[in-house]
Amino acid sequence: MNMFGGLGAGSLSVPNQPNVPPEELYATQLSQLREMGFYDPEENIRALRATSGNVHAAVERLLGNPGQ
Repeated sequence: MNMFGGLGAGSLSVPNQPNVPPEELYATQLSQLREMGFYDPEENIRALRATSGNVHAAVERLLGNPGQ
């Protein structure tokens, strides 16, 4: 049972564009995280940056490292 199947599953969906604000670069992933109940955009962006936009890995990171 994989409740995160296909949600931003890899860095292929996030191009390497350093001049694009993270809110735009990760717009889809941020929306998915909000729908899952993760409402802190700064924490979500940190998690997405650390995981190259992988929503599943970002969720694991958010759940495993609260407040960091």
